Amino acid sequence: MYRFHPFPLPGPYGRGQWFLGDCQCITAARRAQRSAWRELIEIKPVDPLPPALQSHAFDNFKVAPYNEEPYRICSAYVERFGELKNGQGLILTGKSGTGKTHLACAVANALKERYVVRFAHVPTLLEKMRSGSVDLEALVNAQLLILDDIGSERESPWTTERLLIIVEGRLVHGRPTIYTTNYEAADLDKRLGMRLASRILGHNVALVLHGPDYRLQRYGY
Repeated sequence: MYRFHPFPLPGPYGRGQWFLGDCQCITAARRAQRSAWRELIEIKPVDPLPPALQSHAFDNFKVAPYNEEPYRICSAYVERFGELKNGQGLILTGKSGTGKTHLACAVANALKERYVVRFAHVPTLLEKMRSGSVDLEALVNAQLLILDDIGSERESPWTTERLLIIVEGRLVHGRPTIYTTNYEAADLDKRLGMRLASRILGHNVALVLHGPDYRLQRYGY
């Protein structure tokens, strides 16, 4: 197959001349390529949060006296995110259903249009890592990473080492992370091990969320 298809055109003063132009197959291929690029440009980026968490925002968080301070600090964190240095993040602790994931995702939803944000439920993340279906580089390099429910994973040297890769990689590059956990900050070293817990506790602000279990309240319990 020829790239160029020559064909004669009448030239000046009665003499013919040859003109080199793309053959029809090349022209069609280029047209298809341009169309494909247009479709790619029009595709909306994938939301970094699971569908159930995309509606979590500050304006639909139930603020009460017992959780007002964590709410206020998380709101300020969004406003000052561009000024943060040394990868300072947050640790949201408290019992199940107190709004830890809601607040973490409220931060993520507020920032995801301006920054590269990633979300990972830690037990699910580790299961995917076992099958090799996780882009570790994307987690390490995200401008903000949410690690949800850390401490609820099955404890083993393997899980600790994998989490260390992510946590240490982000610390080295000064990238902030928000953690949620059912464990108190003082108990994280027993649950995660000193190596991992010290890296998390030493570079983040711990916030405790109190209150009833909103999930149970939703169903009248």
